[in-house]
Parts: sequence; structure tokens; C-alpha cells
Amino acid sequence: MPQDILMARQPIFDASLSVVAYELLYRNTENPQHSLITDGNSATSQVLLNNFTSICKAGKLTTLPAFINLTREMLASGHIPEISRKHIVLEILEGMTVDATLISDIRRFIDAGYRMALDDFIYSPEYDPILEMVHIVKLDLLHLSDQQLIQHIELLKPFKVTLLAEKVETQEVFNRCKALGFKLFQGYFLCRPQVVEGRKLSSSKIVMVQLLSLLADPNVTTSAIGQIVKSDPQLTFKIIRIVNSPLFNLIRKIESLEEAIVLLGVQEIKRWCALIALSGETAKPDELTRHTLIRARMCEHLADTNPGLSGSGAFTMGIFAGLDALLNTPREEILQQVVLSDDIQRAIRHGEGDYGKLLTTVDSFITGDWNSLPDTCSVQQLNKAYQDSLNWVSETLEKIS
Repeated sequence: MPQDILMARQPIFDASLSVVAYELLYRNTENPQHSLITDGNSATSQVLLNNFTSICKAGKLTTLPAFINLTREMLASGHIPEISRKHIVLEILEGMTVDATLISDIRRFIDAGYRMALDDFIYSPEYDPILEMVHIVKLDLLHLSDQQLIQHIELLKPFKVTLLAEKVETQEVFNRCKALGFKLFQGYFLCRPQVVEGRKLSSSKIVMVQLLSLLADPNVTTSAIGQIVKSDPQLTFKIIRIVNSPLFNLIRKIESLEEAIVLLGVQEIKRWCALIALSGETAKPDELTRHTLIRARMCEHLADTNPGLSGSGAFTMGIFAGLDALLNTPREEILQQVVLSDDIQRAIRHGEGDYGKLLTTVDSFITGDWNSLPDTCSVQQLNKAYQDSLNWVSETLEKIS
């Protein structure tokens, strides 16, 4: 993949909040209109798609479909690598002039077996021949009033299209769209907590939060880790089970927590504890856990290349930045129960300092907010950190399952 292309992904959910696809977000710094999937042959494109759309589901690595923007030039040229049709959905961008040529080009792709979607759709009767062919219509909720939204739904009913709601920013909006008949949903509303007034952390969650806080200390000892882990029998059991799994190929069986912690080491125990704790939040969609872990790993990866930052601290910062959403608990309440450095506290609360800049950079990259990215990180650094994080989370969740 050319080094000047920024790549990220945004999940697409069904009504049960399961991830069913990812939209691939990309930008070429020299030519923003240049398409991702024209940059290489079929094999290269397939590998690229797999890297960005593979997730662990039910203990198995699964490749989900990728929604990819299709420019007018690509429609006309038909220059798309021979990628499995079930792995991509081609999005027709808004603003294209509807004429006989456009209709003919779309029909050619659909006849070839591709699934197609209309992006940021605003209805006009001239689109009727296209609506007869395409499979998905995406409606941007921020560009339509409630009355316009209802009008569009009525206008689209005669056509056999699946409605996808874009820019779903709150749980309330998600519920509203589901009631209106939308089947697919896109937006980062899942990363925002539904705070329950007066909610307190359970004892097991307090243990998890205290452990993650302790692991942020660069001078933490295995003995101190053991003392906290011991207070949660389930966590103790899982740590010992992991060490005795085929993953480590041990000659003898490890039976004590102390041995398990020493064998794993502080860096690995930190990661495994975070994975165990977050994956235990079964009431939350899997994507929120993945999002939190990808953010934490990317923060760690970028901090490791900065002499002034701690990779261990950055990982913990990335986790704690999302715990309020995972635990349905106010962020301030969580932060009051742990001991984190002032730098990390300021970063999480206000986005201030070097850690704050790092956290903002990572969040901007993951959400595809390219214009907010600072010049301090190169495109190569960001791409490498993000792809490493995606792969690490997918592989590790597969192992832990």
C-alpha cells in the first residue's frame, strides 16, 4: 500500500448491535480522490481488505464485508481488482450527475455481481432507475430534518432497498431509526456512555479498575499485581488458564498465580488483564471492546517511539479513556478511584499535555477525522501503528476466546 494513504475503518451495525461490515475510510495526501482499491493487484487488495475487516467472532477470525467509495471515474473505467463479491459493497458517492451513462455503468457492476449502495442520498425522481437496481441506501441524519427523514423513508418504500442510517450519534437516535425501519446503522454513538445516575462500580469492576491503574506504574512489581489479582477469583483462574494454554507450550503445568505472573511478565500481564476485564463486559457490543483495545494499543505503539512518553502509561490511558462507556459509569467517578499520574489524568479529562495530544491524535485517526491530525506524527507512523493495533486485537481476542 502506498505510504501516503491514510486508512481507517468505521463499523456498520445491524439492529442487534452486531458489526456486519466496515466502511473503509481513506485519504491520499497527494490526490484525495484517488481510490484505495486501484492501488495494486487483486491479491494485494484482498490482503488489505482482510487486514481492515477481520474480527474475532465466537472465537473465530471472520472477514466482514467492506464498504468502499466508488468515484465516477472508476464507474466509467470499471477498473476494480477481481475481489470476492461477498467481501465488498461499492458506494456510489453523492453529487454524481444522473444520466444514461451513469445508469449504464451502475447496471454493468450489478450485473457482474457487485452489491452497491447510494451514499448520503437525497431523493430526486431521476434516481428511480438507480433505486430499482441498488441494494442499500444511506441517509445522513445530520443532513435531514426529522420531517425530511420520514419523507425519504416513504419515498423509498416502493424500492427493495435496505436503509442505512449514517451519523447515529446517540442511543436515542439509534432507537428512533430502528423504529422507523432502518436495518443498518453507522456512527460512534456506542463510544458514548449511557450514564446511570448514582451507579456504583461492583466489587469485581473495582478490582479491574484498580489493577489497570496499578499497571500504569512503570515500577510496578509482580508481587503487587498478584495481591490485586488474588482478590478476584475469576481473574485468578483466567490468568492461570491462559498460561497453561497451548499458546505458551509449557513443559510443566503452572498452578500458582505468582508463577503465572512471573512467567507472563508485567507487560504481558497488563495486556491480558485488560483483555480479560474488557471482554467480560458481555452487556456491551463487541465493537466497543475492540474500539477501546485498538485505541490503547495504538497509544502504546506511538508512545514507544517517543522518548518522553511511557508505552505502558499510554496503553492504560487508552483503556481508561473508554471505561466510562464500557462500565456505564461517569468518568470522574472512575478516575477518583484510581491512582494515575497527573499527566495521564489531564490527558483523559481535558486532552492536555503530550499524552493528551497523543490521545487526540489516535481518536482522530480511528474516526477518520483527518483534518484534526497534527504534523508531529508521519503518515507512515500512523498507518503502521493502526494496522499493528488492528492485527494485535484480532489475533489476541481470537486466542483468548
